[in-house]
Amino acid sequence: MSSPTTPKRRRLSAAERREQIVDVATELVAKHGFNGLSLQEVADAVGITQAGLLHYIGTKNGLLELLLGDRYDRQGTPQDFIDSGDPAATHPDGISLPAYFRYLVAFNEARPELMELYMTLGMEATDPRHPAYNYFINRPDQVWDFYSTFTWRLPPDIVAAGGWPTMRPLVEMAIEAMDGAQIRFFRRPPVSLKEEWARWEPVLFPSPTWDGYR
Repeated sequence: MSSPTTPKRRRLSAAERREQIVDVATELVAKHGFNGLSLQEVADAVGITQAGLLHYIGTKNGLLELLLGDRYDRQGTPQDFIDSGDPAATHPDGISLPAYFRYLVAFNEARPELMELYMTLGMEATDPRHPAYNYFINRPDQVWDFYSTFTWRLPPDIVAAGGWPTMRPLVEMAIEAMDGAQIRFFRRPPVSLKEEWARWEPVLFPSPTWDGYR
């Protein structure tokens, strides 16, 4: 009787291998931090040599760029909200800002590993010697500039007062509130980000100004 043949393993494409590396590194950085990350540990978890790993990422800092640029910054964006087809995102006059933040909160709550990655790196990167220092120190400007590439549907009172350019303080307060809720998410007793945000939203986007624009 012939012995059963072992199925051939499918060779991963470069894009698939890079995605696998980012998945593994996201978990490891959230656990150990970037400073404590061993490239050998990443390579072992992926099932390749360290030399093979470096072929895909170039350097350890190249891995950091993948984590922030290709993973964190490219998910949960206003464009993703538009692509979801939600009526609050596809209105002819633009995206509802309160609805987008609800979408983002739900997106983050469903992906705690990304929140851990961001918070761990953010704490480490308070050190000017950290390779992500400039990324985090310039984060408010980067987020504002990125959001400003989209069209937002705003209440008439805000439009009359100057429109989107006047919104930066409110946008920053909303993100700061979200960041605080994410820290609380990892403590005990656990909280629901969506429930916490439901308490914040009427404070940040009060009635009657935002009625009809949610």
